[in-house]
Amino acid sequence: MTSLIVCLLLFGFFAIQAQNIQIKGTVTSLEDGEPLPGVSVVVKGTNIGIATDVNGEYSLPVPSDATLVFSAVGMKTQEVAVAGQSVINLALESELVVMDEVVVTALGISREKKSLGYAVQDVNAEQLNNTIQQNALSMLSGKVAGLDVMSSTKIGGSSRILIRGATSITGENQPLIVLDGIPIDNCSTDDGVTANGYGGDANGFGGYDLGNMLNDLSPENIESVSVLKGPAAAIYGSRAANGVILITSKKAKATQRGYGVELSSTLGFDQVYMIPALQTKYGGGGVISDGDGGVNGFEQVNIDGTDYLIPQYQIDEGWGPRYDPNILVLPWNAYDQESFPDDYLKPIPWVTPENDVITFYELGVNFTNNIAITNAGEKHAIRLAYTNSNIKGTMPGSEQNKHNIGLTSSAKISKRIGVSSSLNYSYVYTKGRPQTGYGDNSTSKFYQWNHRQLDYEALKDYQNNDGSQRTWNRIYYDDPTPMFTDNPYWMAYKNYPDDDRTRFYGNLSLSYEIINGLTFKGSVYGDGYTFFNRERSAIGSQATSKYYERVQTWKEFNYEGILTYTKQLKGVNLTVFGGGNIRQTYYTVNRGLTSGGLVVPEIYNLLNSVDLALTNDVTEEKQVNSLFGSAAIDIKGMLFLEGTVRNDWSSTLPEDNNSYFYPSASASFLFSELLEDVNWLSLGKLRFGWAQVGNDTDPYKVYPVYEYDPSGPFQGAPRLAILDYELLNADLKAETTTSTEAGIDLSFVQNRISLNFTWYNNVTTDQIMPLEVSKSTGYDVKWINAGQMTNTGIEISLGLTPVRMDNFEWNFMTNFSKYKNTLDELYEGVDAIDLDWAPFSGAYLRAAEGEAYGQLYTYDFLYDSDGNRVVGANGYWRRTPELVPVGSVLPDYTMGIRNSFTILKAIDLSVLFDIRKGGKYYSVNHMWSMYAGMAEATAAVNDLGNEIRLPVAEGGGIKLDGVTGDVTFNDDGTYTVTNTAPNERYVSGPGYCYRFYHGYGMPSAQSVFNQDFIKLREVTIGYNLPAKILGPIQSARIALYGRNLLTFGVDEKGYDPEALVNGSGNTQGLDGGIYPTNRTFGVNLQLGF
Repeated sequence: MTSLIVCLLLFGFFAIQAQNIQIKGTVTSLEDGEPLPGVSVVVKGTNIGIATDVNGEYSLPVPSDATLVFSAVGMKTQEVAVAGQSVINLALESELVVMDEVVVTALGISREKKSLGYAVQDVNAEQLNNTIQQNALSMLSGKVAGLDVMSSTKIGGSSRILIRGATSITGENQPLIVLDGIPIDNCSTDDGVTANGYGGDANGFGGYDLGNMLNDLSPENIESVSVLKGPAAAIYGSRAANGVILITSKKAKATQRGYGVELSSTLGFDQVYMIPALQTKYGGGGVISDGDGGVNGFEQVNIDGTDYLIPQYQIDEGWGPRYDPNILVLPWNAYDQESFPDDYLKPIPWVTPENDVITFYELGVNFTNNIAITNAGEKHAIRLAYTNSNIKGTMPGSEQNKHNIGLTSSAKISKRIGVSSSLNYSYVYTKGRPQTGYGDNSTSKFYQWNHRQLDYEALKDYQNNDGSQRTWNRIYYDDPTPMFTDNPYWMAYKNYPDDDRTRFYGNLSLSYEIINGLTFKGSVYGDGYTFFNRERSAIGSQATSKYYERVQTWKEFNYEGILTYTKQLKGVNLTVFGGGNIRQTYYTVNRGLTSGGLVVPEIYNLLNSVDLALTNDVTEEKQVNSLFGSAAIDIKGMLFLEGTVRNDWSSTLPEDNNSYFYPSASASFLFSELLEDVNWLSLGKLRFGWAQVGNDTDPYKVYPVYEYDPSGPFQGAPRLAILDYELLNADLKAETTTSTEAGIDLSFVQNRISLNFTWYNNVTTDQIMPLEVSKSTGYDVKWINAGQMTNTGIEISLGLTPVRMDNFEWNFMTNFSKYKNTLDELYEGVDAIDLDWAPFSGAYLRAAEGEAYGQLYTYDFLYDSDGNRVVGANGYWRRTPELVPVGSVLPDYTMGIRNSFTILKAIDLSVLFDIRKGGKYYSVNHMWSMYAGMAEATAAVNDLGNEIRLPVAEGGGIKLDGVTGDVTFNDDGTYTVTNTAPNERYVSGPGYCYRFYHGYGMPSAQSVFNQDFIKLREVTIGYNLPAKILGPIQSARIALYGRNLLTFGVDEKGYDPEALVNGSGNTQGLDGGIYPTNRTFGVNLQLGF
């Protein structure tokens, strides 16, 4: 009996062994023979299976009569019978799969794009990371219809972002930024108060562009960006009146089991390539005071018995003698015998310098490294990333160092409970930001107040042995005291600003599925930073020595709970959610400025002030409580309906008016579902959306508050006083934006052709804005509700795949948007309000009733009925007696064109053009460049072939295009021009240039230009290394990239309209002194393990 049992067991054992065999093999691509990692190999009819490794290999025990199923995304599924085989190698064929596109929508909810009744546009990591930039959002330029991005190329500079134009007259027009559910503050940290006492660089006065807060983000860790426009953003509340930009960071994927490592390294170079066009024929000197005479020459002086020719270094203009190599002059640096004996009393030829202005700027270097470690399992996913970026700017002495640490995680605690979190830390230190505008420390003086014969290599010796400054702009040859301008290298290495910012932001969420279909999610979101910036002017500078510091802190916390219910019925899917949010913000700023100069050199501290330092402290708090809800219905996958409601209660509005309610509704209809027999139509959708969004104001616009009185203590105690010169309003209410949009989405031939069209109309009423009042009231402005602004536009996106073959694919995408902002009405008796003005110019930025928003007002030319400019009896153009509108600073349209190519499935090439048409700007830089004889046009040749700087009697001067005539001004502001004749009078060239300063009576509109440009924004070529040569490395990619490579179509030579960006506020289109545009080249390496 025992022997029988043993025999049976042995028989069973060998039978089982006979039935199960070990199968191994390699799965490759049929097209190129490359191994395919991640292919699912499953025994048909069971859950027995495995995925191929990085080399496409697998090994699996299976029954000898089994059938294996090989499947992978984008590949045709194949079944292979084992039939006793021990090795099965297989080549899979690619399959064109048309998948429903999924996008991230409001509150971070992912939905199929076809179900949305409003316009949403996504940009993925591949498109974003083609070129690594300092500011994450600058990488969106030209990639999203309706998104207008203007980015500075200054180190740590700002990006100005608008979605569908402006909605508020004086309030915030930037969109809300949300990162992984965290509302992120993206304000410009330049608060408009600087050490020079002016209002900052946004309006053309001297100041520093301190950048947006989004400079803190690491672009390498962004997975995708979704842009929500109009009704799509309504559920986010008052801050979403201008749209929402949703940023999703990279996370560990649950499908990637075990540990993973991602490495990337980027080396980039910045090169200044676009500066205002300057004349190269004449050196420095001055014109006689009335502006109509000849050009001054040199001064002859006797030093130690020898006669020398000395230029007018005390005059900072370019009206000196014409270059002549036979003329020897004593340069500015020939008088410092003790410190620089080799240059002492050494004449040099009067010629164009070997090292001109552009050599002042250095080659910028950007070195960025990123590492991310991931781990994922069945119930958890975690990703830890660190990024370090070291930037050497094009401004001498400038640098920036950034550290970013991000930790994202999620876990399934039980079948019904899940948690997720995100914690981020960043530290950014920046030194030597360039000052722009009309300021003491601005390098824009190169183009305004300068000498053209200066050699910038010689200027590098900016101080003597005793530490005193050496500047070309000296009071006299024997008095080295700076007259108007410091040595630019003294500015860079002595008068530099620096700043540092520490920031934490993150979230913690817990979700609980109460019953099937009913889920509660509770979340806490936080964002906070401390920003400390410092400005200095050294003893020995042209301006009084000083030190300025500002410490700004910001904290925001959001507490949110959402209850979501989903139900699937026959042919109908229902999703409903409701929730609440409490938002609390805290803001403080402390400023200090020395008075009367510094006591001890090189000690930059408020205690080193000659007189009592000036200080100022501001504290603001705000809370908004909200309730919101949404219901979405999917009817047979064909008709989608959605509605939302939200009510906010804001602490910044009066108690009786602090509640504001706003709804939204949208619908989409997939008519292509009714046309299933039409094979060439992949998608056909009609959509419509409508929404209202309320918006409040900043704190303390309702009731007066006390603050510290900087005029001094009273009887030894600090004084509190109501110092505000604003008349507050206890009747303020929320402003309201009503958005309507309609559109159609089409795609053809398996999505090889796609077209999206959107029309929209936004109307904002009850604008919260300041209104000027009589000074006799004791106030400057009163806060009111008034005004209505309408914004109507269209957006078009077109995508094509003209060529799709096994080893070559060409994709084309273009975005086009056009809108018109109109200020329909302001306030009874008020036709316009000033938003800002440009210094010295006669140019104002205004919101004017009946005009496009952001209208430039200047003294314009007078024109006859045929459009000819009118020339006065003195030979110069005549101007309007009053300021008149000459155009809005906002563009007529924007456009992006992108071509991308994939070659041999391993090489990719992408080329992006960014186009902007229309919009005006006023250039103080151009005005002074003409006035001071610096601009190329000041050394032009007239229609007789002679230089305009020659006297008119010698054939020089200039004859201005236009007509003479009699001008009659009417009471209504109009005028008529009669008895016209072509102008034949020549006027002094220097006299003409001097009159670019509006105080001399010519039109200030002659320094108004269009903001047109066509930019070769991005070029990238990348190569994905074959998996078979990588060994343990799962993926490897190397790419060369360039950004801002070429700029075409600008209105004024050498002026890049994008360089006008000096902050993210509403003051745009005013150039007080630009910093040149950079182009960027670089290489990026990415590795995956």
